[in-house]
Amino acid sequence: MTIRITAPHTPALDQLADAGPRVLHPGPARPEAARALQAVLDVGDPYPVVAAARRLCGGPPEHALADVAHRRLLHEPTGRRVPLQELPSRVLARLTRHHGLTDAQAEALHFALRCTFAFPGIVGTPDAPFALKTVLPDGFQPIATPAEIAATQATAGPDGLNTSYMISQMKGGMSADFGIGCPLMCAYCYRREGDTVDGYLGSWEPTGFLPAEEVVQRLLAHPWFTPHVTPIGLHMSTSEAFLPKLWPRTWDALQRLDALGLTNRVSCITKYTLADAQIEQLESLVNIDLDVNVCYAAMPEAIEPPNRRRRIDFLRRILTSDKINTLAYYRPIAEGINTTDAHLRHVWETFKEAGARTVVLGGLKFGDDHVHSFMSYGLPLPQGSFTPGKKLLTAATEQRIMRMFNQVYADVPAEQRPAVLKRSSCGRAVERGSHIPDYNGHYDLPATNCRLRCPQAQHQVCAAATLPDETTVRQLLDRIGRADTRVDITSATVVVHAPLSQFERTFLRQNLLYPVHTAPQAADLIAGRLTR
Repeated sequence: MTIRITAPHTPALDQLADAGPRVLHPGPARPEAARALQAVLDVGDPYPVVAAARRLCGGPPEHALADVAHRRLLHEPTGRRVPLQELPSRVLARLTRHHGLTDAQAEALHFALRCTFAFPGIVGTPDAPFALKTVLPDGFQPIATPAEIAATQATAGPDGLNTSYMISQMKGGMSADFGIGCPLMCAYCYRREGDTVDGYLGSWEPTGFLPAEEVVQRLLAHPWFTPHVTPIGLHMSTSEAFLPKLWPRTWDALQRLDALGLTNRVSCITKYTLADAQIEQLESLVNIDLDVNVCYAAMPEAIEPPNRRRRIDFLRRILTSDKINTLAYYRPIAEGINTTDAHLRHVWETFKEAGARTVVLGGLKFGDDHVHSFMSYGLPLPQGSFTPGKKLLTAATEQRIMRMFNQVYADVPAEQRPAVLKRSSCGRAVERGSHIPDYNGHYDLPATNCRLRCPQAQHQVCAAATLPDETTVRQLLDRIGRADTRVDITSATVVVHAPLSQFERTFLRQNLLYPVHTAPQAADLIAGRLTR
């Protein structure tokens, strides 16, 4: 069946159509073209924008846009929106080959397709997706200036938790938090009762709630948040998104992000469960790129109280969904506690029976206060030498885990076995289909980060990561107050000649989908490669 979409007519579009076919190309007319195309945007139906863009071009680009509309290439078969970051690999490359587009035509087509996405908040337009806006959307009033908001990140804890603003740049993405506290009482939790101001403030119960509407507004006002690009975590490090007390706010926030037309990755890491009706609610989302990360590592219940059987049942059920990206989080792995052969075999057999597709390994963070806590509860201490803020998983244990994996999956063809990754960002890229590079740029150290069971397709995508352009790098540096900093863009990394906090560096990597280093880090990287 052919779907016919009537091209919208507005004075602005009529005027641009009369100006000739170059209005979609870089130049002074492009911002005007973006505004005219977005004037007909409906986040629930992007195809009228495609029809409007067809009026502004001819020849192969117009034929390519016709393909987009007639074949609904902006949507997956499930009805989910193809995320903006996946357009180049999933839509643009195919259309470029099929219609024989030149580089200039392909770039103009990419711009037209970006116009089918909304850019709420203080960052981004179709012609400048990474730049701070010069004019804010009507009715949008941030609670503070970009400089004031960015300054709060400097007051965050060592892992990035920003309790003064409740939107935090962390390694896994930008955490949007509603309150602090969790009743699950895992003994190894680094936000447990007795911690500092960044912890649970003496209470295991969630406190200091913000309404979902305000959390989303704070996210959109943050100068480090890029629509469609920044990975988002709900309660990434403060609580548990699926707790009965928090689920209504979590679901409210997910609906609001979805209604805005955002296609950012949104992650929920959980040791809890959802009922079938709640899973069906998650499946109804059409824009945001949701992944659910279910933690299971056969940890003794005296250390990790959440019910193991219910978690396994939940993992099995949610893995059957074709609309939710699900990762099996094999973490935390605590040396000497859940690392016997029996533990390792049980976990892999559990994941095999559940049908896990992507597994992420992770060690344990453990500090002096944990030692005192474990001893006071009469719990066994994990083995090994711990570095503050770092997860410990020894090479020997990792090798034992993978040997057991090979034993458990011995009767499964290699190509049908799950991917096994060291990093969450790698796992999310693989589970989504290997359409973009690992967004934390871990492929700068492949011998360290890529040595488990990363699919060859993901290796190829990461190896072919697009070299960033200087304009984008400058726009991003402007957002962290370093607009005039010298940079070198190389085939291995972007070198920034200024001090960067780990969170500023993470911000740059997640926006560029490319490694980023300071000058001393880049020198160490090159030296390490020369001596291997």
